[in-house]
Amino acid sequence: MVTYFLEAPLLMHSTYRLFAYHISCYNFIGRRACHENCLTAFIGRKEMSTSGHGESAKESVRVRELIAGLYSPDMEKRFEAARKLGRLARDDSEAVIRVWSRIFHAFDDTMSCWGVAEALGEIARNLPGHRSKILALLRKFSSDEASCQGFVWAVCRIGQVDRQLVEDFIPDLMRSLDSGAACMAGQTIWAIGELGVSEAAGKVAAFIDDQRETWVYENDAVRKKTLDTIARETLKKIGM
Repeated sequence: MVTYFLEAPLLMHSTYRLFAYHISCYNFIGRRACHENCLTAFIGRKEMSTSGHGESAKESVRVRELIAGLYSPDMEKRFEAARKLGRLARDDSEAVIRVWSRIFHAFDDTMSCWGVAEALGEIARNLPGHRSKILALLRKFSSDEASCQGFVWAVCRIGQVDRQLVEDFIPDLMRSLDSGAACMAGQTIWAIGELGVSEAAGKVAAFIDDQRETWVYENDAVRKKTLDTIARETLKKIGM
């Protein structure tokens, strides 16, 4: 079980323990549905019980809807939900800060296969004071086969606005090129171009003429491309 801590620890009352117990009892598909329904209900119930104000209730509903989007089997919908959470962090940071310790403490290793890494990256991109803490959480996703592509995109998105902060992650990106998985290779090659990692040019060039296709997160959309296309675009970005 992976546990994430950001600010004040979440009080493990009986409701939350029951929620966690039920999560452990479902198979993979059933577990996803349970997580989505239970977690969003849990967040909403807690927010409304602590304030009772109409504005807070609206805020709770908005956050619940975005969190639910992270569980979509559709990659584009997960991407859009993560982007919206980032914009919410930018436009109404207090709304995210009020609920985020509850949200992220509720994410355990059975939930890591959905849009968690992507959402963390977008929130960190838009909340400068919390980037270091979130990057520490993101490192936990680097070895998760289902989340590593989101991890690469999230690190890149943070690095685009604070390059020095992600310097320690560059070796992780270089190693990701050797994963053998087209999705990881494509996402990593894209990130290398965005971050201007010129020392990776030789490894990127090895993907020229590789016609395997994969979906990759870019800055504004999810697109399907060949590794050859991504590699050529990246080499152009880094001046090769």
